[in-house]
Amino acid sequence: MTFAAFLFAFLLGALVFGVLPRARVWQQVLSVGLFLLLIAVVYGGGAELLGRPKPVRLEWRQAADADVLGARAIENQAIYVWLSFQDNAEPRAYVLPWSQRAAEQLQTAQQTAGEQGTGIKVKLPFGSLADSDEHRFYAMPQMPLPPKNAQSNAGAMYAEP
Repeated sequence: MTFAAFLFAFLLGALVFGVLPRARVWQQVLSVGLFLLLIAVVYGGGAELLGRPKPVRLEWRQAADADVLGARAIENQAIYVWLSFQDNAEPRAYVLPWSQRAAEQLQTAQQTAGEQGTGIKVKLPFGSLADSDEHRFYAMPQMPLPPKNAQSNAGAMYAEP
């Protein structure tokens, strides 16, 4: 998709500055037809991306961590994640490049979160943790139980009416 947009911009510039001012009528008609075809290709390519997971290499924002709402790892292909960020309420779908280590971390985090009844987080979803020993996917810790009331040490006393 990115290649099609660059190609479109390059050919548009060539059309406007190179062909149209000095062209014959048939060349102008051909250039306008090519321009209309390129508009249809770029529009169709953009519409094709709607609803598909975004590759992380195309993501421009930087996020420290995100909540993983859903995930699916396809061995030797990719890891598909549905992420929710703190600054934006609507979740987004992303595709991460395949990594055996990340897939194992994701599976471990899913098991731990299922046992504890918590969610999963991903650290630096758009950065690289390839050289470090840090975990990218991890289960959120359990919320602590509320403190007990230390003032009432006495047990419940039944008083006869």
